[in-house]
Amino acid sequence: MRRLIEQLALVCGYLAAFFLVGIAIATLTQIVARQVGQAIETTELSGFFLAASTFLGLAYTFVNGGHVRIGLMAQFAPKRVRAAVEIWVCAVGAFVVGFAAWHMTAFTIETYKFGDLSPGLIAAPLWIPQSAVSFGLIVLLLAILEQLTLVLTGQPTRYETNIDSTAE
Repeated sequence: MRRLIEQLALVCGYLAAFFLVGIAIATLTQIVARQVGQAIETTELSGFFLAASTFLGLAYTFVNGGHVRIGLMAQFAPKRVRAAVEIWVCAVGAFVVGFAAWHMTAFTIETYKFGDLSPGLIAAPLWIPQSAVSFGLIVLLLAILEQLTLVLTGQPTRYETNIDSTAE
């Protein structure tokens, strides 16, 4: 199960990067078009890409220890206290993210059923960008639950090590 969640998080990370590149391309296209006298509106599309990139990147960042954590108190606490804090934090995080994932997914399904369209020039079905947000939240929930399981079983968590960190 751990490998599957890590793979899902990696896929989400690549998708997040893809949507960031999409924002850059959309912005560059708008700049070039204005230089040649054309008006192209990419704000709405860039907003969709930003939402997708933000929420798809959450699980990848969490699994690889990139989220900001305040570990000073837990670092100096006894092992049992630290484990209790980690369990509490993971449980509360899972609850909050689970709540958000549940309601965002329900909202996305409702948007699909009603056929809601974005109010801008593109008039895209809103369920498409909302699906990326829902998927990102679901994968983050799975990652938090998996890390909670590791803490409960006394195994080392993955989020404690930042892959970009050089200090240790």
